[in-house]
Amino acid sequence: MTSYLEVVHPAYYGFFIGFSAFIENIFPPYPGDTVIVFAGYLLAKRLIGLSELVISVYAGNLAGASIMYYFGEHVLDWIQKISRGRLLADFDKSKIDTTKKWFDRYGIWTVIFSRFSAGIRFFVAIAAGLVRMPFFLFLLCFALATTLWNALLIYGGYALGENWEKMLEILRIYNIVVIGLLASIIVVVLLWRHRVKRVK
Repeated sequence: MTSYLEVVHPAYYGFFIGFSAFIENIFPPYPGDTVIVFAGYLLAKRLIGLSELVISVYAGNLAGASIMYYFGEHVLDWIQKISRGRLLADFDKSKIDTTKKWFDRYGIWTVIFSRFSAGIRFFVAIAAGLVRMPFFLFLLCFALATTLWNALLIYGGYALGENWEKMLEILRIYNIVVIGLLASIIVVVLLWRHRVKRVK
C-alpha cells in the first residue's frame, strides 16, 4: 500500500482531499473527517506538502459551504415559485424571524462550533443563508472553524502515522458524546417550553 501511495502524484491527493471536503458539506453522510485524518498521514509520509494540503482543505470546504449558504438563501423563493405560492401559503414567518434574531445574537459562535459536529454543520450553513447572515462574515467564521477543526484532525493523522486509523475510533466516540449532549439539550429546552406554556 505504501509503495502504491508513493507513486501517486501529489496533485491527485490534493484534488481528492479538496473534493472530499466539498462533498462533505453538501452530503453529510460522506466521511470527510476520515479523509482529513488520512491527509495528516500523507503529510507525515511527505506524500503531500503542507501548502497543497491547506489549499485543498480550504478550497473544498469554503466552496461547499458557499453552495449550501446560497441554497439556504434562496430555498424559500424556489419553493414558492415551484408551488406557485401554495406550498408556503401558511408558512409561519415568525419562525424565520425568531431564527434570524437568534443568529444575530449567536450566529458567529453557532457557525464556529457547528464545525466541530458532523451532525449539525450541514444545517447551519443552510440556516445562515436562510436568515441572510452576512455572507463574508459567515465565510470568515467558517474559515476560522475549518482551521481549528481540521488542524486537530490533520495533527492526529500526522502524529499517529501508520496507526492513523486509531483517530477514527476517537472521532466515533467524540461524535457519540457530542450528539448525545445536543440531543439532551434539545429535549430539556422542549420540556421547559412545554412547561412554560402550561403555566401560561
